[in-house]
Amino acid sequence: MIAKYKTPFLIVGALFVLWGVIGLFDIGNIPYAGYNTDGNNTVTRVREDSPAAAARLRVGDYITSIAGVPVEDTRALAAMPRAAIGETRTLVVEDRAGVTLAAGEEGAPAREVAITYAGLPGRDVALGWAAFVIGLCFIGFGVLAYLRAPSRASTLLALTGLCLGIAFFGGPYIGSLALRQIVNSIVLALIIVGLAFLLHCLLEFPKVKAIMQRPHATKVLYAPAVLMALFTVWLIVFLPRGTSGFNTLVNALFGIIVVLYFGLALVALIHSFVKATPDERSHYGLNLMLVGVLVGLLPMIIGDLISIFAPRVILPGVDFYFLTLILIPITMALAIMGTAEAPAKAAPTPVM
Repeated sequence: MIAKYKTPFLIVGALFVLWGVIGLFDIGNIPYAGYNTDGNNTVTRVREDSPAAAARLRVGDYITSIAGVPVEDTRALAAMPRAAIGETRTLVVEDRAGVTLAAGEEGAPAREVAITYAGLPGRDVALGWAAFVIGLCFIGFGVLAYLRAPSRASTLLALTGLCLGIAFFGGPYIGSLALRQIVNSIVLALIIVGLAFLLHCLLEFPKVKAIMQRPHATKVLYAPAVLMALFTVWLIVFLPRGTSGFNTLVNALFGIIVVLYFGLALVALIHSFVKATPDERSHYGLNLMLVGVLVGLLPMIIGDLISIFAPRVILPGVDFYFLTLILIPITMALAIMGTAEAPAKAAPTPVM
């Protein structure tokens, strides 16, 4: 089979990698505050010896404004330029976690927290480089598998690699709000659709699953991803007011879509493994692929589930969970290329 998408894949892959390389040159300019929120402006983590810790920001603080801009004013926040290293911005916070309101009281007392941004600590810089390598593996191994063994499955793997690979590239800082919105819309839409490509690939390899023979199966597979991608574009372009309820809904939707596709991809692979004979598992590389995808996905699935149902729970080592994802493109590419190079032992009939 001729790799008819060779040129487009190589061009797009090269452009994405170039984007990531440019982002690496900007890593020294990224400001560091040292705190995390639950996506709804409540501080869930303050790192030791960070600018946030020095400013006495506390876990449980609810941020009401940043540099004078209310947190619900999504458009004004998005229009703010990136903080410069050494710049101080004042946050107004309320200690909602530590205050019990009496009858008639309007709210928790507010206080100001002045955070002076620092450069990224060495650990975060190293993680940024690690993320770049993972993105490179997604793109490189996906395209390599397609070039070495052109097929429907390898095409889907290449598309998965291109779409998910860019998720690990920070890219350069874009000062223009309009251009930043366009780029963010494209990147997030690609990432979401990439999740669907991953699931589709595992439903096609090593044998086409019976469910894919049903009418409109492909449309049903991609519909949630496309709808979520469109919703993401709407969020970034129109920047609706970020109320507490709306933020909670958006965070839940994103978590659910990631868990849904990652979870179903894992189920599809386990189904292939269980239904295959020992010889087929060896021939199709299912043993290697199962270990790679299982170890690669489980930490992220667990982390996303925790973020949905218990966003204030910080799991040990959670900052490093994404590193296991590097096993996915490597093991999947090796399995697909190995299958093409080995003599076929069974026809690719649908698996029930």
